[in-house]
Amino acid sequence: MAKRANFLQKGSWVNRHQSYEQTIEGYYNFSQSPDGDELELYNGVTKELQDMIAEAIQTGKSLRAMGSSWSLSKVGVTEHRLINTKNLSLAFTLADRHLSPAYAGDPTKLRFLETGNEIVQVNRYLFDQGLSLKASGSNNGQTLPGVISTGTHGSAFKFGATQDFVVGIHLITGPSKHVYLQRASYPVVKPSFAAALGAELKNDDTLFNAALVSFGSFGIIHGLMIEARERFLLHAFRSWHAFDEPIKKAISSLDFSELRPFEDLHNKPASQLYHFQVHFLPNEGTPPDEVSVTVMFEEPYTDAYRPPSWGADKAGPGASGLEVMGALLGAIPDPLQPFVKSVLNPQVRSYLDPYEVKGTFLDLFRGEIVRGKVFVSALGLPLSRALDALAVLFKIYKNFGTILPMTYTMRFVKGTEALLGFTKFDPTCVLEVDGLNTPRMWDYARAVWNTLEQEGIPFTMHWGKFNDFLTRPRLQSMYGTNLDKWIQSREQLLAPEVRHVFTNDFLRNVGLAT
Repeated sequence: MAKRANFLQKGSWVNRHQSYEQTIEGYYNFSQSPDGDELELYNGVTKELQDMIAEAIQTGKSLRAMGSSWSLSKVGVTEHRLINTKNLSLAFTLADRHLSPAYAGDPTKLRFLETGNEIVQVNRYLFDQGLSLKASGSNNGQTLPGVISTGTHGSAFKFGATQDFVVGIHLITGPSKHVYLQRASYPVVKPSFAAALGAELKNDDTLFNAALVSFGSFGIIHGLMIEARERFLLHAFRSWHAFDEPIKKAISSLDFSELRPFEDLHNKPASQLYHFQVHFLPNEGTPPDEVSVTVMFEEPYTDAYRPPSWGADKAGPGASGLEVMGALLGAIPDPLQPFVKSVLNPQVRSYLDPYEVKGTFLDLFRGEIVRGKVFVSALGLPLSRALDALAVLFKIYKNFGTILPMTYTMRFVKGTEALLGFTKFDPTCVLEVDGLNTPRMWDYARAVWNTLEQEGIPFTMHWGKFNDFLTRPRLQSMYGTNLDKWIQSREQLLAPEVRHVFTNDFLRNVGLAT
């Protein structure tokens, strides 16, 4: 079989959001999948990926698989060679003969997806088969392993983050070794499935939960087994509401019994609520009198569904602060003066206009429209400390002395089993601070992180967003024994020379390189 990958020399790499420029030697690029037996094509790529690892070992180079280059941190890049996975987009159903008799789920909803599948492709593929993902981030341009490996969270507070629908991982761990990981407590496939891939089956909860959120440092994820669900709709509403006690109660406890939106929205029961999100505009007050509340209620899919009308130049209905700030880049004057607030606030509000729409993941969480350098950070917090953390943000900004185009967003996610999943609290409040990527924005964010630490408010940090606050002692404090298990799992799966290949500056800087 002809090789599909070739190496392209390139002196540097700039990520999608222009937050860094990484010096590299170049990257491997795969041609589109030719016609032929899909399993044979898949296994042929496995061999090519192993050959890349072998060459990296022989030449002393580092290597990383690259998705859509979405992360703002350098978590997923390295100084030598990258692998562009975009054309590795095969998708498989699971044959009955490979299904474990102990599997407790619905086998018709299992899909095995190759590493280059972008979320938008996955959404279309599943939609055409009457299925849907169980969780989504705020947009759909990332590759599936990209969102999984960095813990992209969404706001499915009854389900979890994106990694929580993964039930199997095909991981290339060396030039002559690859494994298929699944939980021993939740087996999905028989050894025959791993054998069809030429891989070794490992039923191990700790190894699986370690590799689940490992940001490319456990080798190359070639395929993921996911559990989908039936196709469904979300009835989404966004509106402005007083920042009052019912909102605060919902934030701190997910108790929606006193929240007015539920009275306003045709008496929809809180039991059908899928997504809850709150936007804060600190330039309207610290705290502001009003907040923008987005709620999405789950409804059955019907054949009468038609995608909602939504301007191509607007962030999707499920947009986070990232999309709001990115859309404003060209409209914000620099430098900012106090009188600019009167111009800035209406512009920000215009991207948070009230709406009511129904849609699928494909139509609600669309490709973002960010057009320049943005600052994006996300903290994971226990619900009981969410309002305390928010108060810290407001207090620091009130005394900051600089106007920052900025939003805060709170989203809520069920806790994860992934050892280094930043949505570790059950449930987790994700507090996002989004603005323009400027030195003063960094000054503000670092002041927030330091103050939260000083005041003893526990938090974690999104792996794919700005997080240069992370150090080994801080990670140990955040994750405890899970951090040790993660490191031990990496050492168990990867020989020392392979660990060297998949170690980058990020791993060294946060003390995870062994």
